Amino acid sequence: MEHTITDQKLEQLRKACKLRLTISFVLAAAAYLAALVFFIWSFFFGSPELGAQRGAPLLEKVGSLVFVPFVFALMVWGLFYWLLVKSGYDHFNSLFKNKYVLSAIGETGLFQELNYQPGGGFTHDEIRNAAVVACGDKQCFASEDMLSGRYKGLRFRYSDVATARVTVSRQSRREVSLFRGQVMQFAAFDHVKKSAGHLQVFERKFGSDLMGWTAEHEIQTENEAFNHRFRVFAADEHNAFYILTPKLLEQITQFANQAGAQVAISFCGSSMFVAVNRLESILDASFHVPVPEQKQFILKDVELLRQAGELLILEASAFQKGQP
Repeated sequence: MEHTITDQKLEQLRKACKLRLTISFVLAAAAYLAALVFFIWSFFFGSPELGAQRGAPLLEKVGSLVFVPFVFALMVWGLFYWLLVKSGYDHFNSLFKNKYVLSAIGETGLFQELNYQPGGGFTHDEIRNAAVVACGDKQCFASEDMLSGRYKGLRFRYSDVATARVTVSRQSRREVSLFRGQVMQFAAFDHVKKSAGHLQVFERKFGSDLMGWTAEHEIQTENEAFNHRFRVFAADEHNAFYILTPKLLEQITQFANQAGAQVAISFCGSSMFVAVNRLESILDASFHVPVPEQKQFILKDVELLRQAGELLILEASAFQKGQP
């Protein structure tokens, strides 16, 4: 069984999926026109049983002419999408995730022991204890598409995460989304000492609902530009100032710039969790974008993953230097 797939083969599958989608739209449009012609005849010339009451208000007739054929066409499109498009996209997406993404990441030579688990993910307890995003209610929590491996000896996990909370009022009960994006975890070398408590870094535009609980002390660094963009919380202020070196502050800023979305970072023990608040993921295939372009998106996120690993290496180095 082949463990990789070529750009050309995957591009052929993508084009086939896109063609099927186009055909489903054409068939839906044809169904709409056919239904429109039928209902025009029914309303103005047909039997009363079909709603063609000659004395019916004009607005009622026009509304029915627009609404009923549209609903019919939507149902037809849904049927053809299920029959023609979904199976092809599922096959394309499976190959993209299981073979193409792993192959593209492996070609960089930066990561080892790569593994992908479609049903894998973080647990609600892990996200709650990491304190990198608000974990929300357990029944609303979801995590899937787990990518794992090693970077310079560091174990890492990367997964889609969605958190939400339930709000209840007299009139309704609804689910309020808190975070939808990716969470990365890097676990340090076994010989690296563990830092005391949490050290959290949040972009200021990372709203309070997304932040969840924070460590006891909010601190200011010596970098005013950094303070203007980020908020820092620490359980141990002394350790925090050892860890947050000028180099690490610079790297965190570069990482946030590279992400192009709201980011949060939590150092805890010998691990680091990074959250990126965005819907896009390197494991999401699209049949609207050519495969070579999607590969560039993958490589961009690979660089993001590499930068996250370097943050933990810098943090571990700074912490060890700061110990007596």
